[in-house]
Amino acid sequence: MTVKEKIVAQGALLWRFLGFFQPPLLRCIHAAVIAFVLLQFLTSMVMMVTVEGPSGLAWIHIISGMALCLLGIALVTLSIRKRGLRNFFPYLWGDMEQLGKDMRAAAQFKMVGPRPKGLPACIQGLGMGALLLAVFTGLWWFDDWSNDRLGLTALSVHKFFAWAMVAYLAGHGGMALAHFAIWQKKTAPKK
Repeated sequence: MTVKEKIVAQGALLWRFLGFFQPPLLRCIHAAVIAFVLLQFLTSMVMMVTVEGPSGLAWIHIISGMALCLLGIALVTLSIRKRGLRNFFPYLWGDMEQLGKDMRAAAQFKMVGPRPKGLPACIQGLGMGALLLAVFTGLWWFDDWSNDRLGLTALSVHKFFAWAMVAYLAGHGGMALAHFAIWQKKTAPKK
């Protein structure tokens, strides 16, 4: 099996694995959000906005950021409709039972599976919040820039939440891949 075939096979298996947790539409939006967040991160590293205006990469960042705003709102809306606000933020209702169990398991370095109102769901809720804060502060920064209000508050706040989103993506993605690897090991045919 070539490297390309292995990558395609792993991608198909990952898509199947995600199907245990998300319906197809949510999976597609989730994948698009991941791609757009990565595009945002990469373009932000090399783009420039000068007095003369934004570079070509900055325009890609701006336009893809607006698309990410729509995708982010769709992802959060569909997720909350599917599972409910209380699933992602049970602590706001004083419901700490499952979260406490998961925290104790995590403190013992045990892999915590996704459960309603558990640690992974709460972390997902925080990630949805970081995503929305990153895109909304990006819109704020764009509004300031396009209306010649070049205060650095909007930019600083946007950068803070964008980095929070990148940190979330790394942690959430890493844990998802760890769960995927464990699932793959458990379901692999024994030789």
